[in-house]
Amino acid sequence: MKSGSDASVRHAFVPAGRRERRSARRRFGHVVEDLLTEVGIGEGYKTRQRFGLDVVGYLLSEIGLGEAARLLVGALDAAQIPSRLVNVPLPGRQADDRLAGRLAASDKHAAALSIFGLIDLRTFADRASRHQVNIAYPYWELPTAPSSVRPIFDRFDAYWAPTTFIRDMLTAEQNRPVRLIPQPVRLSPRPPPMLTFEGPLRVLSFFDYDSVMTRKNPLGAVHAFMAAFPVVKSDVQLVIKARGNLRTEAQERLYELIERDPRIVIIDETLTREGMDALMASCHVFLSLHRSEGFGLGCAEALASGKIVVATNFGGPRDMITPATGYPVAFRPVRLAPDDYPESEGSYWAEPDVSHAAEILRAIYDRPAEAAAKPRAGYAYLKANHSFEVVGTRIAQALRELDQSTVRKG
Repeated sequence: MKSGSDASVRHAFVPAGRRERRSARRRFGHVVEDLLTEVGIGEGYKTRQRFGLDVVGYLLSEIGLGEAARLLVGALDAAQIPSRLVNVPLPGRQADDRLAGRLAASDKHAAALSIFGLIDLRTFADRASRHQVNIAYPYWELPTAPSSVRPIFDRFDAYWAPTTFIRDMLTAEQNRPVRLIPQPVRLSPRPPPMLTFEGPLRVLSFFDYDSVMTRKNPLGAVHAFMAAFPVVKSDVQLVIKARGNLRTEAQERLYELIERDPRIVIIDETLTREGMDALMASCHVFLSLHRSEGFGLGCAEALASGKIVVATNFGGPRDMITPATGYPVAFRPVRLAPDDYPESEGSYWAEPDVSHAAEILRAIYDRPAEAAAKPRAGYAYLKANHSFEVVGTRIAQALRELDQSTVRKG
């Protein structure tokens, strides 16, 4: 409807009562429903758009949220769910064009899924279409929500959570339905080969300067490595993969530490997907001494690659890093100061036990065969819970349930 206002359309075509509404539908047939769908009004009417899902996110960006969105598209493809891809531009951070040829290539579907960091809830809510069921798939690294988003939670119809950590936060903080839809992960059809330990034991850790360095805590990884292996031990190596534009005092401290130890190498550049895969393949251990993670894509990718994972036992990684699949690192909860993390007032995160992490690294070095058995269990866990096929099936079921219900938009 290009002419007239929503108000005039509502006055002309939306009867006040149920009996009048039935009468109007008999008189005008499908014209009324088509019009209501077009302008996005008509309380009690079920959307008449096609089954499927619009995916809205940073689909061309190399950041973690971009990869999360692309992986969700992979799950939709595996389940043969029709999709329409809508990229949200991220200037200066659009280095992944694998889905560029599929952007907005079809009409809208009945539901739209927006993938974003929770702090950007308002931005993505403003993009949401009143013509669709709007589902949020937010990432957040703290057990409480930012105060700025609490008044606008209801602008989405439902929430899907990639981890139990995020599910529990959403359930506690708002009233819309919450469903656990695990973040999908790329997996090979067969388990990766058993680790071999020729050459130095190589430990990999990575972080993004633009993702609040104190949360990723690369300094903790360096301290744990140096505590585990005195400088005289030459058959070990720590590789730190960094990227991003923001430079801080923490980065300077990191470089000062690295300069003291020639066994520590930093790769400070953006790599292609193939480059990241090759880097992961070259290492034995993935070390994440994060203070919190919403999901922990690095941990998941490491497990999928058959690597030993050592990770703080807090946040999203707790779903997949257990004593059976890897090495959870002890921590103590720490109240956040106002400058520690954006909109973190009153919340907390983890301070990983560096000495415990060092003990784990030494144990892996001393008993590599025992450590190498854990990634097999990790792969099996991912296959059962995070494969494209499993997540795609869960999404299809969730969409069928939406399609069978009447969505009231107000």
